[in-house]
Amino acid sequence: MRVLGRQIHLEIKLFLRRKDDLFWTLAFPLFFMILYGLIYGEIVWDEFGLRAIDYVTSGLLVMALMVTGIMATATGLVEDREKGIFRRFSLTPLKRHTIIGGQIIHRYLVMLVQTIILLAIGVLIFDVQISGNYFFLWIMVTLGAFCFLSIGFFLASFIKSARAATPVCMIVFFVLLFLGGIFFPVAIMPNFIEFVSMVLPSTYLNDAFRLIMVEGEPIQVAWKEILVVTGWIIVTLGLSIKFFKWE
Repeated sequence: MRVLGRQIHLEIKLFLRRKDDLFWTLAFPLFFMILYGLIYGEIVWDEFGLRAIDYVTSGLLVMALMVTGIMATATGLVEDREKGIFRRFSLTPLKRHTIIGGQIIHRYLVMLVQTIILLAIGVLIFDVQISGNYFFLWIMVTLGAFCFLSIGFFLASFIKSARAATPVCMIVFFVLLFLGGIFFPVAIMPNFIEFVSMVLPSTYLNDAFRLIMVEGEPIQVAWKEILVVTGWIIVTLGLSIKFFKWE
């Protein structure tokens, strides 16, 4: 545990030195929260019976988790592999599961910080109402974090170069973003697009957040959403374990 703790501490220090990671994981979601708050802060969507900012906040949480879990994770792993960092680690007594554990835990902590900052800005500045239980919300944030981290590791297993990492991750990110009902309802999409949306983890995580945050429902009501997100974790994590390349 002491070795793992040191590895996590090292990963956090390296993260704080990378200005691009700090921007994309912290500043980028925060910018969207402030932007949407200023634009939609007092607008009420009658068809949903709530303010637009209350509807969008759950989607912004999903977006923030995807930025770290998919974009930062996949591109970071591919770059480290291309630079030979994993090869150098293999020459030390450090075990592979310690390296991966440090990566996962440090990124999960970043995701928690993202969530806390976004919720704090939403509640304190734009009066976003959180009707549900914060513990239930934390459970769904954790499931979403590990889902997108698993997808990030899965993508890193097949992306061969750092140059290809960013465009591939951007495609996956924007598909999950725009087809996941994050900024507009899935119901207004054409039927063939709606079919795609109904298999994406971002759609179900977004729905679970809204059930808890907006409608104040207990977590057991989101059983279908939990099942789908967990299924994505199992499949993508299993494929990552099988195909991940260290060199």
